[in-house]
Amino acid sequence: MITVPALQRAIYETADYVIDDDPPIVFQIGVIHQGLALLLASFNAQSACLISASNPLGQILTEDENLDRRMQLLSKIEQARLNYFVARYENAVQSWAQDCYLVFDLGALAASRWAQEFDQFAWVDIPSNGCASVIFSD
Repeated sequence: MITVPALQRAIYETADYVIDDDPPIVFQIGVIHQGLALLLASFNAQSACLISASNPLGQILTEDENLDRRMQLLSKIEQARLNYFVARYENAVQSWAQDCYLVFDLGALAASRWAQEFDQFAWVDIPSNGCASVIFSD
């Protein structure tokens, strides 16, 4: 079981989430976003999740180390034959961002397993109504 520090909880809950679409979709946790709902509907998806492989358990890795981890996650997504978008969560005021993937119809159980496999404190669940929520690994 992972204990999620309060700072990490705050980071997930206050970040801006950006999906690299044209135009980009920017959303926050707990706020219904029509663009997310439309994106899911356009892929005929019941849900989506945002999941990262970077900076395991909050440990800051080099860009190369994070890239290796992201490629491992991308390989899992592609092997499962799931649709996805490149995405990130960021805080412009504090000048940081972390890359992740928006994955369609992965399912909550699998998303939790993948987040734990890549030592992530949390993942973001996006139901068909477009109101995202953070699912912590504790």
